[in-house]
Amino acid sequence: MAEKMSCPFCQTQVEYAIENSPDWYRDPSLPVYRIDCHDKCRQYWLEAISDPHPQIDPAIVTFLDSLNDEQRTFVSESTRHACDNGILIVYNRNILQYLVTDWHYVKAAVTLYELNNVSFQISGIGFDVANMLFFLDTADARFTLRLHRAGTSIHEIRSKIYWLQALWNEASIRTLSPVPGRDGEMIQCPSPNDLSPRYATVYDWIPGETLHGLPAAEKTPELIRKLGIMVGRMHAVSETLELPNWFTRPRYDTDWITAKIEAALGSDTDTSAEELAKLSSLSLRFSQFVAEHGEERDVFGLIHSDLEPHNIIVSDGQPCPIDVMEFGFGYYLSDILTLSRHFSEDEQTIFFEGYQEIRALPTDYPQQLALFEEIRVL
Repeated sequence: MAEKMSCPFCQTQVEYAIENSPDWYRDPSLPVYRIDCHDKCRQYWLEAISDPHPQIDPAIVTFLDSLNDEQRTFVSESTRHACDNGILIVYNRNILQYLVTDWHYVKAAVTLYELNNVSFQISGIGFDVANMLFFLDTADARFTLRLHRAGTSIHEIRSKIYWLQALWNEASIRTLSPVPGRDGEMIQCPSPNDLSPRYATVYDWIPGETLHGLPAAEKTPELIRKLGIMVGRMHAVSETLELPNWFTRPRYDTDWITAKIEAALGSDTDTSAEELAKLSSLSLRFSQFVAEHGEERDVFGLIHSDLEPHNIIVSDGQPCPIDVMEFGFGYYLSDILTLSRHFSEDEQTIFFEGYQEIRALPTDYPQQLALFEEIRVL
């Protein structure tokens, strides 16, 4: 018979079990309390200690006792949204602290915008405690708020906004549209209580369904063609976009890829001779690719860098790229591969045709994509 207790987050009666932490956690040998709060928080784990007997880590209990009702509700709802999006969480005191600290920042940030009667919750889409994404809801609209990692350069964020606006202004690609604050600035800097300032940005909501979650019947040839056109337009913008001198984004360049290959070559002393030969061949073929193409703007420029199906919203039949946290300078082939590898052979043909309505692909692009696929899986 299952044991029962009050949920540490929402205080309802729940079932719990003491077990080892999940295999995917940082230390599977740690004891944890698995909390099954089906109606409210769903399922989560709390780190425990086993001396003198199994119990929830006292640091967690002390921290939760310090929270007010609004903060507890936020933790409970955040857990539910994460679980509903397939994210499993083992909480320790630090993760709970991150969540509540973000609550303070967002509560302060929403006052910097012309938004009234705002409620907010974590998106539950990903659980990046350093760059948390929130949904903001007013009486008649929804927005997203990105709370940026502490220490993020304002120029990195300005660069993201610059690119997003260029995609719309120059290629009519609907994507995240930044919302100005009360002072007219796109980037706000809340500093609640005694906490250090952090940057926040708000974007208009794009209604629709992710490409990943779209029913198969709606993934029509026409939509696949539009996806190819969208990626082609993104790269066409990148090829000609003039960048201000403050523009700064990561570079997924020749040095970055070469370092990735070299790390794989030296990562495991048990690597077989056959595998080493494959990696050496990959290094040679990539060097040949670079010698032929270099980093000219027709092959290398601003890319999304995470163009997975869950980062594309299909809204009114149009694909809209979102979540550009990783965007930077890289090979266009990387974007093309990231998305097209999810398609069937027939769908890939349609996708490439759509892309080439905007930009030409090299005659040997299948071989080039195969090369980048080998690099991707390293």
